[in-house]
Amino acid sequence: MTHCEEHLAHNLFLDTCDDFEFEDACDYEEEEDEVQPDLLAQLPTIVPTGAQVLSEMSAIRKAFEREHTVGLPLTAGVMTCRDAMVKDAAPLFAFSRLLAEDQKHAIWSLYGVVCQFNNVKSFEELSDMRSRLRRVFNADIPVDSNTDDVWNALRATLKRYSVIRRPFEDLADGIAKHPAPGLAFTTIADLLSYAYRESGVVGLIALPVLAEHAALDERVVEAAIALGVALKLTDMLNCIGHHHRTLGLCWIPRECLERHKVSETELRSNLQQTSSTLVGDLRWKSIMQELLAIVPPLLQRATRGGEMLPSGARLAVRTAVRMCSRMVLQIEDRDYNSLGPHQEMFTWRMVADVAGAMWAPEAPKKPKKQGGAVSI
Repeated sequence: MTHCEEHLAHNLFLDTCDDFEFEDACDYEEEEDEVQPDLLAQLPTIVPTGAQVLSEMSAIRKAFEREHTVGLPLTAGVMTCRDAMVKDAAPLFAFSRLLAEDQKHAIWSLYGVVCQFNNVKSFEELSDMRSRLRRVFNADIPVDSNTDDVWNALRATLKRYSVIRRPFEDLADGIAKHPAPGLAFTTIADLLSYAYRESGVVGLIALPVLAEHAALDERVVEAAIALGVALKLTDMLNCIGHHHRTLGLCWIPRECLERHKVSETELRSNLQQTSSTLVGDLRWKSIMQELLAIVPPLLQRATRGGEMLPSGARLAVRTAVRMCSRMVLQIEDRDYNSLGPHQEMFTWRMVADVAGAMWAPEAPKKPKKQGGAVSI
């Protein structure tokens, strides 16, 4: 264990009882029936089902069976992917250090491919990336052994884990259909589609690696999707004003504004901080309550499936659920005011989330009284 790893391990045991309520596991099981049981079935049709994902994973295993390798070496391509994660996603890199060697190398490689897509500058470049992706996933086409890049790292990963192509394609669709400045979405379904393509896909991409030898079933697949969507949705609802001022985008669907009698003009002036008419206003609270109510059921689904994963992946899921639940509570505690300055989701408090996750899963807290029905 390196000095940095020893330091991290020491920090994991910091006192965390002040900020979390640990619920009895039996109480949590009793409450599960109260959760919307078919929530994922209500998600937009672009979100794959657990059965579809498992079917594609089976096809990948068969396609690359004859090339199956035992280990994933730390090649120059993998190190390039690792360095990108260290630079751009330090918290994710910290989580990856909890995994076994092969898993770390695979996660770094997959992150490198995601970066390739996220860094495209044109539709032509995006089309080229998709062509490269399809060649890598075609077991009948050899990759260029004279190069050592993210695509070779991805092919090596496919020989070890049943990573599927679908979420990469969905990620590319999200890039191609990125919303224009202004109101980004017409409906809540549009919002959830965006959250899936931005973050839910990441759970699906990493799932075969994190699951390792665990018996994968539809519950685990759906948990990966649910966690990714919940994390992205929470981040968006936490940073509504901040993202408008920095990205020019507003995440509130038009149907919510219409349902709660808020005009686009009034919303825009509040987001630009030239007006504060929505701060403390019942209409705004109702919008935020309606959207935040989507998160806890997703987190409960993530928790149930995450507990079926191996220890390292299970710890990562528990941590993410705690972090997300904490942010939802913070949004509620500030009276749903996400119009002004935002609060960082990844802070020193994340260490407390990791420490708490080592001891027990946390049942996501139920949202406060909702201002309207969730319609997706």
